[in-house]
Amino acid sequence: MLKLILSIWFSMLSLVLRIAAKLRLTIPVLYLLAIGISTVFTDWAAQHEQQILWGLYAQLFLVALSWIFTAVNALRSRLNGDCAEDDIAWQLRRARELGVPLDNIRFDSTNNLIDPRTGLPVNFSAGG
Repeated sequence: MLKLILSIWFSMLSLVLRIAAKLRLTIPVLYLLAIGISTVFTDWAAQHEQQILWGLYAQLFLVALSWIFTAVNALRSRLNGDCAEDDIAWQLRRARELGVPLDNIRFDSTNNLIDPRTGLPVNFSAGG
């Protein structure tokens, strides 16, 4: 019976830690686990409850901050990526209209279409 209880407990702990890892909550969960275990053996946690809570709040604030930064970066990269793809497609259509050969196309680091005849970025306003 004890073996079954321990097996279930460790399975649940494993599941909680996997979910916490996905949500970047591993450190706060381990912190709560350590505090929970320490209350069983000493009364230190009961005497320092306010400091423990401030430590937990600080960790949760940092986790929330990391979520916000991740969301902002994902949104920014998605917006920039979609714009870059649209810009590249426009440059290819316009180059085809201007008669720029597209057999050996390249783009520079700022996504400007390089004219294979000159090795310079295509000047769309000058007609090729």
